[in-house]
Amino acid sequence: MTSGLVPGKSAVETPSSARTRKKSTGYLVWLGFAGFVSCAVAVFSVSAYVTLDIDQSRTPVRGMLDYGLLVMHVATAVVALAVGVLQFVPSLQTPRRPVHRWVGRLYFACVIPGSIFALPVAVMSLQGLAASAPLSVLCVLWFITGVQGLRTALRRDFRMHRIWMIRSFALTAAAITGRLYIVIMLAIIPDSYGATDQDISAAANWFSFVGNLLIAEWWIQRGNALGRPRNEGQRRPVQGSAK
Repeated sequence: MTSGLVPGKSAVETPSSARTRKKSTGYLVWLGFAGFVSCAVAVFSVSAYVTLDIDQSRTPVRGMLDYGLLVMHVATAVVALAVGVLQFVPSLQTPRRPVHRWVGRLYFACVIPGSIFALPVAVMSLQGLAASAPLSVLCVLWFITGVQGLRTALRRDFRMHRIWMIRSFALTAAAITGRLYIVIMLAIIPDSYGATDQDISAAANWFSFVGNLLIAEWWIQRGNALGRPRNEGQRRPVQGSAK
């Protein structure tokens, strides 16, 4: 029984708890949308390679070796994209949960080799240095963030693990944002500018991961990524305490 002077927990909802619930609802809506888009892009990306027909490749390749590396990259990348979203489901974010650990292992098993497969394809791109440079940088950063995410997990440094996972998935999601940038730039850039499809593709490749990393770092610095309020460290005064 609760005292008449002290309301029960169910009787009063503080503004902070209301904001937390509202924020959680918005986060879940965003997460559901991100998961849907990730799966849609994954299906679209892999559809051209399920037949293993080199003539159906969406990326120009030099030969069967180049095509084979591309197929292995696509296969691992689409799995990483699909399962990576699950790492941000609130109920699965506790590293001690078996589901979180197994999803994480699958993610690393795709990201690390996927970045290795992609690097020679990017370096040898037939679309020239303008397309090769951003994709090569993306591959290197994708590998580094994946390795760091794995290392921090093995050291049980879960705070840094979460930070590196956010950076890693920001790079994984470049597969989504890159396509969005291409569609947007094709729609807004006038033909009179003389920008070719290769120019637009090269610019989209840069924006795809640089923009994602900037958003990820902003989120990390705000403290939202670590699940702490921005005014953490400021102790709230205790009512009735002596001055």
